[in-house]
Amino acid sequence: MTVGPALDLELYPKTVTEYEYDVPADETPATTCPYCERPFRSERYVTYHLGVSHPEELTDDERAAFEDEREDEEFDLLTFHVKAAVTVFMTYFVFTFLYALVWAG
Repeated sequence: MTVGPALDLELYPKTVTEYEYDVPADETPATTCPYCERPFRSERYVTYHLGVSHPEELTDDERAAFEDEREDEEFDLLTFHVKAAVTVFMTYFVFTFLYALVWAG
C-alpha cells in the first residue's frame, strides 16, 4: 500500500558516501585527519574537525585539544560580536550627532 506518489529516482542525485578533496599540485597539506585522511592546511582545522566529525573516536588528549579550540572559537566569536555592536553604536552616534549639528546651525 503506497501513501503518496511514487518517486522518480532519476530526478534525485545519488547520495555521496566518499568525499574527494582536491589539493593543488604545488601545495602540500600541513596535516591530515588520522581517521578519514582528509587534508588540512593547519593543525587548528584538524583539531576542530576531529571534535565535530569523529567525537566517538577521540582520545582524551584530542578531546581536550578540541575543547580548548572550541573555547578559543567562542571567544573569537564573542569578540567579533562586541566589535560589531560597538561599531554600529558609534556609527549611529556619529550620524545622530552630525544630524543635530546640521539642523541646529
